Amino acid sequence: MPEQAGTESGIIVVELAADHELEADHVDAVVEVKASAFFTGAAAFTNAKEVAALVRSLEDLGVPRTAFTLQAVQAETSEGLLTRSSSATYTVRIRLEQLERVGDVLAACTTVKQATLRELRWGYARELAARQEWMEALAGESVKKARRVAAGLGVKLAGLHRFSERTSESLPFNPGRGGYGGGNEDVTPLSSAVSYGKGRASMGFTVAHRKRVRVMATAEFRTAPAPES
Repeated sequence: MPEQAGTESGIIVVELAADHELEADHVDAVVEVKASAFFTGAAAFTNAKEVAALVRSLEDLGVPRTAFTLQAVQAETSEGLLTRSSSATYTVRIRLEQLERVGDVLAACTTVKQATLRELRWGYARELAARQEWMEALAGESVKKARRVAAGLGVKLAGLHRFSERTSESLPFNPGRGGYGGGNEDVTPLSSAVSYGKGRASMGFTVAHRKRVRVMATAEFRTAPAPES
């Protein structure tokens, strides 16, 4: 944990930083489905047969119906007429919370006819709570460091003058490169990552995702002369 401390005009300044890793706890798979009929809302999941086939395939793997959300529908019209028989492309978001099953689920997505897996959007439900815990730990370390500096200078802490915090994130972990870097922080595009051979899908990407978060804190403490013994 890098740290710096100094004194200026009766002020002790302490700077601390710590690196942490945060692993995704869910992922949204975005799938495009080309269908031969146009529906909107929840009806698309039962009445558009190609979309319904995707839902059934994933339900067989334990994905609940509540995990599916229709994000967009793009209809293809003939001569400007929009009817139920118009073909359409559906964009479906699938929330996956059992990350140990993500590989099986995504492989199933790629083998459903007329479905194309477009991207993964990684999510971190614990991120806010984790950042608060990390910052509280840095605040506590700041006080300890300031007390050690004050003891070395022969003064005492008179109270907190100012405290500031900030965070930064690295790019996601890339096993192929042996470290962090490459790609967008929370979105993995898949348009070129999936290939097919003899009825099987090769995913071409990892199904685990974590990022590095650096938390930094600067604390300024007022000082007072130590009482004479």
